Amino acid sequence: MPNQPYLDHKKTKVDGLAFVGLSLTRKSDVGNADSITHQEAFDLNDVLDRDYEFLMSSNDDGWLVGGGEPGPPTSYKLAAKDSSHVEIMRIGTYRPDWGGISEEDIVSALNSGKILIPQMEVVPTAVVANPDTPPELEIRFDMDPPMPDFDDLSTPLPDNWCIRFVHNQLFKYFEFPSRFCPGPFHSTILRKADFRSPAHKEAYFAKCDAAIKKWRLGGPKPLNNGGWDVDGKPLEETSEYNSGLWLFLDRKNITHFFKPNFLPPYDTREKRELILDFLSEEWDQDELVWKPVAPALKKKYAELESPVEEKKVELV
Repeated sequence: MPNQPYLDHKKTKVDGLAFVGLSLTRKSDVGNADSITHQEAFDLNDVLDRDYEFLMSSNDDGWLVGGGEPGPPTSYKLAAKDSSHVEIMRIGTYRPDWGGISEEDIVSALNSGKILIPQMEVVPTAVVANPDTPPELEIRFDMDPPMPDFDDLSTPLPDNWCIRFVHNQLFKYFEFPSRFCPGPFHSTILRKADFRSPAHKEAYFAKCDAAIKKWRLGGPKPLNNGGWDVDGKPLEETSEYNSGLWLFLDRKNITHFFKPNFLPPYDTREKRELILDFLSEEWDQDELVWKPVAPALKKKYAELESPVEEKKVELV
């Protein structure tokens, strides 16, 4: 069986790397000179170990975030610009005959307003080592708390609700064989991490925990606060809300930016009910089915005064 939860692995003929997601790339004095900036909310160097105080080795990519790898003589990993990102929906290829979907279909849908793109305000929730041996190090962007309050609409939405909100819309709108989301929702920062000792590993994660605590105290932040385009230059037209979605050909090549079209505030009853409806289900990537996030949730939403299909939300 495939090790990726494709929607239909039998019809996925060629794997690919195109995806819809968030760009976390940020130019840094200690990174690669070719890196560009798409966010200034979080300096991911706060959770890196560029001096290899805690780590003994990694794969040849080195640090994927925090400005990337400068290359010799500053570092002796492969020189590469920052490619930090969070995948929300893996497309794979733009060839339907390989199980993918055309780029035109993706771009058309995201420009049409059929996918509601909120102001993407996020916050890292943890740095973890994944189950691989040696592991990858990942920054998590989990929804916290993992379930919103469906009873009290005045309760603040969970941190990072916007990522799952977009993910669920995309998964409900698009159905093609190679669709999946790798390990929702994270940004890989290093591959094949080999620590010097268990004590060094513990110290590294203590350092990361301190950075996460600092970021979480500041709360979710908009990413594209500078109004940057694909190439890192200013967008031709900016507004108060510029933190949207990006279309990647692969992690090193971004081709399109999509501005938010579902704008704050999100505390009106109409908007809150719409958001909670999309958050009421979770895609089970093992069984490839939608499941309610809480018992009797379907019944509760069936009793709402107005079904979501009839609601009209103004897109600004």
